[in-house]
Amino acid sequence: MRVTKGDDVRLGVLGRLHLRSDNGEEIAVPRGKTTALLVALVAGHGRPVTRDRLIRALWGDDPPRTSGASLHNHVAAVRSVLARATPGGDRRLRFVLDGYQLDLAAHECDLIEFERLIADGRAAAGADEQQRAARALRQALRLWRGTPSWHRAASSEVIDELVRGWEHARLTAHEDCLAAELRLGHHAEVIGELRGLIARFPLREQPYGLLMRALWLVGERAEALDVYQAARRALASDLGVEPGPRLTELRASILRGDAPPSVVVPRQLPADTVDFTGRQEAIARTVRLLTAPGAMATVTLTGQPGAGKTALAVRVAHLLAARFPDGQLYVSLGGGSGDPRPPGEVLTELLRALNGPDAAVPVDVAQRAAAYRSRLAGRRVLVILDDAANEAQVRPLLPGTPGNAVLVTSRRLLVGLPGARGVAVPPLTRPEALMLLTKVLGAARVAAEPEAATELVDRCGRLPLAITVVVARLATRPQWSLASLLARMRDQRHLLDELAVAELDVRAGFAVSYEALGELERLVFRRFALAGTAELAPWALAALADDDAAIDQALHHLLTSHLIEPASGEHERYTMHDLVRVFAAERVEPADGVPTEAHTPARAAFRRLFDRTRALIEVAFQHLPTPAGWLAPIGPPSGIDPPAAARDLVHQDPVRWCAAENDTLLAVLTRAAAVGWGREALDAAERLSGFLSIKHRMPEVDRLYSALVAAAGADRLVAARAKFGQAHGMLMGGRVVDASAVLAECASAFEELGEDLAATDALVLHSFCLARQGELAEAGRLARRALDLGRAAGDQRGQARALRQLGDVQALSGQPAAAVGTLTDALDLCRRVGEADLEAVVVSSLARAHLDLGALDQADQLCRRAVTLLDELDQPVGRAHVRLLHSRIAEVRGQHREAVRLVEASLHVFRRFGDRRGEAQALHRLAVHRLALGQAGEAAPLLRSARALCAELGMRALATELAELADAGAG
Repeated sequence: MRVTKGDDVRLGVLGRLHLRSDNGEEIAVPRGKTTALLVALVAGHGRPVTRDRLIRALWGDDPPRTSGASLHNHVAAVRSVLARATPGGDRRLRFVLDGYQLDLAAHECDLIEFERLIADGRAAAGADEQQRAARALRQALRLWRGTPSWHRAASSEVIDELVRGWEHARLTAHEDCLAAELRLGHHAEVIGELRGLIARFPLREQPYGLLMRALWLVGERAEALDVYQAARRALASDLGVEPGPRLTELRASILRGDAPPSVVVPRQLPADTVDFTGRQEAIARTVRLLTAPGAMATVTLTGQPGAGKTALAVRVAHLLAARFPDGQLYVSLGGGSGDPRPPGEVLTELLRALNGPDAAVPVDVAQRAAAYRSRLAGRRVLVILDDAANEAQVRPLLPGTPGNAVLVTSRRLLVGLPGARGVAVPPLTRPEALMLLTKVLGAARVAAEPEAATELVDRCGRLPLAITVVVARLATRPQWSLASLLARMRDQRHLLDELAVAELDVRAGFAVSYEALGELERLVFRRFALAGTAELAPWALAALADDDAAIDQALHHLLTSHLIEPASGEHERYTMHDLVRVFAAERVEPADGVPTEAHTPARAAFRRLFDRTRALIEVAFQHLPTPAGWLAPIGPPSGIDPPAAARDLVHQDPVRWCAAENDTLLAVLTRAAAVGWGREALDAAERLSGFLSIKHRMPEVDRLYSALVAAAGADRLVAARAKFGQAHGMLMGGRVVDASAVLAECASAFEELGEDLAATDALVLHSFCLARQGELAEAGRLARRALDLGRAAGDQRGQARALRQLGDVQALSGQPAAAVGTLTDALDLCRRVGEADLEAVVVSSLARAHLDLGALDQADQLCRRAVTLLDELDQPVGRAHVRLLHSRIAEVRGQHREAVRLVEASLHVFRRFGDRRGEAQALHRLAVHRLALGQAGEAAPLLRSARALCAELGMRALATELAELADAGAG
């Protein structure tokens, strides 16, 4: 229930329990358990209190069996008195979840207001607003009207615990109030009150310390020392202990004759970086975290060596200096030196900065930490702890009270620091990196070589340290161009040599982090480079390390060291900064050898990765549709059983897994071919070709099969099959002339080798290429030859493809009726084979033949069937080709605007996936439709672009149509 003005109650529990109505009349509250219930609900601060806690508050840990029913009765009694206090007051007590909630505003209950004022006072003290702190705490103390008189009648363990907590809060608030007033200079005024507090609570050290300080400040040194002796006697007599370090240090200062305490304000920040660039988002987040109200703020800036963490911390500290008027401390912890400073040594430095260079420092490290926290209590100091090695080094250096803030930089993730919030410091963005280069090197020199400048900062991995090294080298060699240094940096083997000058050394920074790793982590780190890719999944890293069980722990250490980072994407993958990967590659050969040499650990590790990669590709292959026109895998399968977790991930969605792992798969297969495992790599490539074909990954097909051709050597079968894959890549890009020449060679080689199934596929594709070049007679001959081979081998799939190609040739030759018959036979075979991809191809060809016969409705229906199949296969390029056909149906029906819409959608897909043959066809159809709409001016440039593409790709048949169209008046 929302509490609104006009239905107020006033409930007092701090002292005598009383409840007053709207008109000031006191309402009697039944004593005993009803009182205990009301108090327990008030202590819930407007939040639900469970039935179990309420029952314990009323009856303790051994409630009667009827406690549930009795609780209900007492709830009714509380509601009754609340209703008498204000109209609708009974609705203030609500049943929620498994308990009850009492809704009261702060001004309606002295307990709620008491705790709110204490929180306000402490927050003000933390913000160094001592006047506001003292005022709020005084108001809280006035609400206390003595130990609650109702307590004994309503006693239980829960209620007793609540009352003890309120009494402790009141006592602490009294001490905090007097401390605030002492800071305000009310030295003499607080002495009497402090003596009274000590008389009532002789075993609390804080009042003794405040009284000693107050007496010292008014000049009563002897009395201050007497207070220390009184404290010592009380503590020794009752507890058998000596006063703590705070009192002991205060007594020592008085005995030495030190001047009364004055504030030492350290200003230790290094100079701000003149050329600091970018990082606005990180700065804003760090500032926000350091200045948030509440508890003492600790913020960690973490990132790999050279990322600019220290410069960012110093920039933030200068921006916030005015917000921390009691000083800024800066200390280097040496975490990146290999010899981090011990906390005790750092505490000594910090204490002398706070107390003066000649101040005494406790011998014991724990006492130093306590003295450090004491010196910072009640102040607003910003502490910069630069280059932390780990959490254990930092923990003793954290202040203990609000108002102070700590900014830690580290090359490690410091996940174990209490209450710390992390801000990642990644490499600069490219604009930021170029801005830094320009600031230091000068705008004219950068503007003279913009492309070199961009590549230069990219070669530096956009790390500020690396860019600073490059700038230093160029600044001392004005005759050097950016391009000349860039040429030296392009050699990966010597890249890190170029990124070192004087004490600035990128390699050295990486080396410290590397040497701090354990043996397994070092092995995983350096072998990351063996895969030849920027990202790797855990299954791949585990294969390289030959340790699936320990890979998680190794990854944890590498992540906290920022030597690897999580990669973007839904699957778990890790990446390594380019320069870090260069460093890792430097470490592989000395430790593991190289994969090209026999019996080296590197070769064995890469073999495990290759075998696991093959096994996972085989799992994907089993669940991917068979792509039309590709060869069946050469075999045999690897026989490797991949890890269950990785196998299950492939099972769930093989296309998505292949897309996520695409770079790794290609890198491993191409490198495996290069090190001598060409036939096995070919088998894996042919199993992966389904994915590459479905997603029209033309550059990947070209890269993969080019590597396999280069590695084939004297193995004619591997060479021919690899060249067949190359031809597919050429066709994806529309290079029909190039593909035709390669396919002729492949078909000849397959027939010589007795590989009739492969020869059938090669002849079909060769026929396809010739038909696009206008050589229909030869295309028909090859299609019939392929059909004969398929029938002889009993290959229904090959026969279906040959029939489809023969039907296409017939349609292009002006024989649509014959084409329909041939393609219908092909479709029957397709459905027997059960390959959806092949069926979609045949259906689209059959639709084209029906269109040529003028059977528009049948053509339309077949187009829709093809689109349905291609949607199920998620083949956007195939769908785009069917859209082109659909546009011709719309054209014949006179729906030219709809035809334009369909062609433009197809053209967008062709350009996106690099299908230049499809692009030429789409430009042709678009020009046709523009002419039909009377838009000859728009059609002319489309025709010119299409003719240029056809000439480049050798598409002579289409080029002839385009020439005829141009002659007809399109330009």
